[in-house]
Amino acid sequence: MCRRATRTRRRFWRSRPARSSPRRSSRATGSRSRSGIVPEGARFRTVTVVGLGAVGGSVAKGVLRRLPGVPVFGVDPDGESSARAARDGVRVVPRLRDCDVDGGVVVFAAPLDATVRLVRETAPVWRGAALTTDVASLKAAVLEAASAATASAACPPAAPGSSPFVGAHPMCGSERSGYPAARADLFDGARVWLCPAATGDAASGAEAAARAFWSMLGARPRTIAAERHDRVMALVSHLPQLLSNALAATLEDAGVSTGQLGPGGRDMTRLAASSPSMWLPLLEAAARDDAAALLAVERRIAAIRGMLESGDLRGVETLMDRGRRWVSAEG
Repeated sequence: MCRRATRTRRRFWRSRPARSSPRRSSRATGSRSRSGIVPEGARFRTVTVVGLGAVGGSVAKGVLRRLPGVPVFGVDPDGESSARAARDGVRVVPRLRDCDVDGGVVVFAAPLDATVRLVRETAPVWRGAALTTDVASLKAAVLEAASAATASAACPPAAPGSSPFVGAHPMCGSERSGYPAARADLFDGARVWLCPAATGDAASGAEAAARAFWSMLGARPRTIAAERHDRVMALVSHLPQLLSNALAATLEDAGVSTGQLGPGGRDMTRLAASSPSMWLPLLEAAARDDAAALLAVERRIAAIRGMLESGDLRGVETLMDRGRRWVSAEG
C-alpha cells in the first residue's frame, strides 16, 4: 500500500464516533442454538470485517468462498481497498453501526491501537453479535478494552443471543499490506490463538463459536491466556521482525544491495519490508518484553563472537547443531 493510503487509514482509525446500531431481524441464515452460539458446522447470519487490509481482507475473501450466501460487510477508510472488496462481493459501508451485526460475527482487523479504541467505542454495536473477535497480534490490551467497555454504564445490556468477546491472533500474513495482499486461503493450516475475555459458561460458548469460525476459514485454533500469548509473541514474532530490520540496516551500511542476496539472505531480510506503521503500536505495547528478547539474542551473539575470536569452532558447531535439532523437532 502506498504511503498516502497508509496515512489515510491511520487518520481514519484515530477518531470515529460510535452509536448503537438499530435492531434488525435476528433471523438466522443457518441453525443457531438457544444461547445464540453457532455450533460447529453451522452458519453465522452475517460477517462484518472492520479493516480490509491483508488479514481482514483475507477473512472477508475466505468467508465469501466458504460460506456462499452469507452477507459479508466491510468497513475501511481506504477507497481503493473498499472498491476492490466491493468488486469481490463485500458490502462496504462507512461505519460499523451501518452493518447488520445482530446474530453475526464482527471481526476487528485494524492496527492494534485503533482496534483497542474501536472495541471500546463501538461496544454498544458489537454487543449484539453472536461472536466478536479480532486479529491483533497482542491480546491483553484488546481484552482489557472489551471488558471495560462492556462493564461501562454507557453500554446497554447484552442482547439475547450475544456472547463475550474472544480475542484471536492468526499466525499468518506477510510483509505485504493492504487488500491486494489478501487471500482466501491465507488461514489454511495456520495456528490461530484464541484468548477469551471472560470466564464461565458464556465464555465457553463464545470460545466454541470462535473455534467454529476460525476452523471454517481453515485455521487451527488453540486457546491461550492473553498475558502468556503476549510474552510468547515478543519472542516468536517481534524478535524476528526486529532482527530482520537490524540485518537489513547492517547490510545497507556495508554497501550490500538486495541484488547480491542469495536465498538465505532474502529469507532473513524479508520481514524488513513490513510496514512500520503497523509495527510501531505493537512494539510500544510490548516494549519491555521485546527489550528482554533482544537482550537474550545480544548475549547469544556476543557468545558466538567470543567463540570466533578465540578459535572455539567446536563451540560454534555445538550451537549450530543445537539449532538444527530444534528446527527439525516437531513443535
